[in-house]
Amino acid sequence: MWILLGTTITASFFDSLNPSAIAQQMMLQAMVKHKRHIWFFILGIGTANFVLGMAIYYGIAAWISRLLSSLTRAYPLYICGAELTAGLVCLAAGICLVIRTRKSCGQGESVGEGGERGRTTAQLAPLPLFLMGAAFCAVELTSALPYFGFLAMMASYDPIAPVVVGLTLVYDFMYMLPLILLYFGYSRLQGTALIVRLERILGKVSAYIVPGAVSLLGGVLAVYGTSNLI
Repeated sequence: MWILLGTTITASFFDSLNPSAIAQQMMLQAMVKHKRHIWFFILGIGTANFVLGMAIYYGIAAWISRLLSSLTRAYPLYICGAELTAGLVCLAAGICLVIRTRKSCGQGESVGEGGERGRTTAQLAPLPLFLMGAAFCAVELTSALPYFGFLAMMASYDPIAPVVVGLTLVYDFMYMLPLILLYFGYSRLQGTALIVRLERILGKVSAYIVPGAVSLLGGVLAVYGTSNLI
């Protein structure tokens, strides 16, 4: 049991050193107006990490994959048509968002008081932040080798369900810990010259994250749906 707990902490520590997650949270903290809403992004990552881990451990993910494959084989026209339609809708929405963002940034760069250029602050609600965190975690899970190693080792011990849930929660907390520390560190330095300059730089880049992600998702769905129809 102690070996399993030590393995959980060690694997989660290395898995938590995720530069892409840290960079994305920094960009979002520079982007949102209410900084405390970043907790929903962190919670989205933690929730997705836990749920997907449980799904993989108990084989639910494999069962869902087989179900989707069987539905695609049985109803290829409907499934692929739905993917293609969803892709085109997301692609159109992404392009519209990019155009709106360019206009907003153009208006936000008008000269304000003191001759300084103003910057717009995004109004990302808690739900979109939560969904962004969950989606980011789901994408990153494909390269989470420490997590898969932890699940495989835990399966070899075959512990009872409460122990499985408890160890996965420990892993999940350790995985989120750097993001939690980043939030408090960022909040402590809020208003300093360094953070103001960082927010000004990241704010220009982060304004295009959501439109770009929606456009990319639409393109992937459209290509995938089209390739299955052909």
